Amino acid sequence: MHHPEQHGPDEDAAATRRYLDLIRTVHTEWDELERAGDSSVQLSAGALATVKESVRADARHGAHVHLPPTPAGPYTVSELALRTLVRREIDAIPGARALRTTFEHDETPDSATGRSRGLPTRALCRISVRLGAEDLPGLAEQIRAAVRRAAATELGLDDLVVDIHIEDLHEH
Repeated sequence: MHHPEQHGPDEDAAATRRYLDLIRTVHTEWDELERAGDSSVQLSAGALATVKESVRADARHGAHVHLPPTPAGPYTVSELALRTLVRREIDAIPGARALRTTFEHDETPDSATGRSRGLPTRALCRISVRLGAEDLPGLAEQIRAAVRRAAATELGLDDLVVDIHIEDLHEH
């Protein structure tokens, strides 16, 4: 059986110092090349475009939203995916159009960064209703039921509270 070589505390400290000196040297050299405008330390136009597109896509898709864990483990979806699911359900109801949906979430340890949200607890749906639609409370309940059913079936969100606010009227 092979045993890794054991080092004493003095040898470990010396190895750590050598490692930190090496890292410091690399940073110093990189900074000097960057100040001099050396192209070897600059991002290519393609790499820069890819980074910019990634940032735009991340902003468009929104934060990661934690969902109930599956048998395979925890997972998240983007805020955009969550809003798209709700929009699909609202727009499928005759006479209704989704305008804007926001969510309230449980707190998570990493929600302070703004890039992650906890489990959705409430959906606040702003909608437009066809002019002349009858039984607005009934239409709101139909939308509420469709959104709750999709959230439970597709995302495992069995207790999502859905608020409906009729914000506008539209023709046809």
